[in-house]
Amino acid sequence: MNTKYLVTGGLGFIGNELVRQLKHEGTVSVIDNRNRVAPRIEDLRDVPLHAIDITDTEKVFAALKESRPETVFHLAAIHYIPECNASPERTLRVNVEATLGLLRACSAAGVKHVVFASSGAVYADYEGPLRESALVAPVDIYGWSKLHAEQLCTWHSAMEGLPVTLCRVFNNFGPRETNAHIIPEIVNQLRNGNTLRLGNITTRRDYIHTSDTAMAMRALAKIPPAPGAPRIVNVASGNHASVEEIINLMGDLLGRKIAVERDAARFRKADKQVQVSDISLLHQLTGFKRQHDLREGVRDLLKFEGLLS
Repeated sequence: MNTKYLVTGGLGFIGNELVRQLKHEGTVSVIDNRNRVAPRIEDLRDVPLHAIDITDTEKVFAALKESRPETVFHLAAIHYIPECNASPERTLRVNVEATLGLLRACSAAGVKHVVFASSGAVYADYEGPLRESALVAPVDIYGWSKLHAEQLCTWHSAMEGLPVTLCRVFNNFGPRETNAHIIPEIVNQLRNGNTLRLGNITTRRDYIHTSDTAMAMRALAKIPPAPGAPRIVNVASGNHASVEEIINLMGDLLGRKIAVERDAARFRKADKQVQVSDISLLHQLTGFKRQHDLREGVRDLLKFEGLLS
């Protein structure tokens, strides 16, 4: 059976890997405004692209009507925190308002399941493993935008009976990054020497490889929840590491002694010291086990970036 999929943000960091995997099991099309296109994705040239902005609801309706997907993965968003903070109004238009427009288009086109990429950023600051039932209390505009989008998904699902899975995705790493998040920032600085200028390197995050995230979302797509009752599932590794530990890991893999100079301008006004996921539900539903641990994933990334042979 040839399942038809559509991925919004399908040329982005996680999206391109999801599209790459979906090509092996069905027909895929993409909605992407080409604002931040992942590098080295020539293998996706044959994937039909609707080069439109996700905020253009009329064109989104037309794209869904034309492609008629059975499953839609909604990844299009502004998620780089400095960009979100610099333009909170556009963040809300893209991450929240456009999500509602997409949901309406999905219902009109007869989509059977929407898999929405939310974020672990919706959770309150808490040092222990976060279950899906944990308190939600974002600390930044990005987290708030994702929480509001989740609420719209819940409301629309209740009103229209559209099955929706809310994936609370934690920190992704891997090749083809499109934003200057901490791991690609470290890699870029290492091109120019062994001294890094960074902010807080003691924060601990749950890092998951993009290929594992795509694998988990594909597995969840195959088990839609009941209509009108969205399912929330953490998508993460269930492990955490500090930025300092990642720097030390890279130094070990590269055989280099890396120094860090603190840059006050890089410290965030609002930040969480520790964030790690409980992925029991993901494992229960899909049998998920990550294919890349942190060391293996970082080694592959350094090779992809040409820093390690």
